[in-house]
Amino acid sequence: MTGTTAQPTHKRVRVGEYDVDIRTYGSGASHTVLVHGLGASGRYFSRLVDELAKDSTVHTLEMPGFGSASTPHHGLDMADFAQINCDALRAAGIGPAQWVGHSMGCQVVTEMALCAPDLVTSVVLMGPTTNSGERHAVLQGLRLAQDCLREPPVINWILLTDYLRAGPRWYLRTMPKMVRHRLEERIGGVQAPVTLVRGARDPIVPARWLRELAAARPGAVAVELPGQPHVCMYTEPAQTAALLREAARGQ
Repeated sequence: MTGTTAQPTHKRVRVGEYDVDIRTYGSGASHTVLVHGLGASGRYFSRLVDELAKDSTVHTLEMPGFGSASTPHHGLDMADFAQINCDALRAAGIGPAQWVGHSMGCQVVTEMALCAPDLVTSVVLMGPTTNSGERHAVLQGLRLAQDCLREPPVINWILLTDYLRAGPRWYLRTMPKMVRHRLEERIGGVQAPVTLVRGARDPIVPARWLRELAAARPGAVAVELPGQPHVCMYTEPAQTAALLREAARGQ
């Protein structure tokens, strides 16, 4: 991971036949768990980690098949990733904690909150997928390409190299699972406080979709970051960190 934060502790947790790589930064009393999106890794959280680790303990998860974690022999859906992550956090002794997902990670974190409510204090969903009006892999690919034009070159490079690490086979095996998942049907069961975040220039997550999710989870707080694209926690880390701290205080 790039950034100014000190070197993390790295733990690979084996859950059955799956690996989850957990990197931990900082030593504050409060804990935050960051869950990446499709094809990504913990690397694109680097600037957010730098902000959060000033006063808290931050854990980035790399799920099976992504980042440095080994690739399973068969596909996993959002609930599968969630159960594996929860088992890994229990094994590592992490929790209760704030859980933060980005993109597909929002779907995984929502499923995590449903299967292990005792481990989560608050939920923050940044750039949640998959927009109910565009549930098609081709459309999602086009939106991703559109977003790339709005992201800084460094983020596009991080994500490109992460996609290559994951490999096209695992990416394409996971994409249909992401597209088919109905976040709006699952989010209402989350007991922990929920905050929904989108960048105002995010073509993957339109404002209408955020409103739909907020309506599906009464009491959820919806926030829009002006001028920001999909990977808003990299382009605006200080404001994103402030949102996470506010969400944690409101739990």
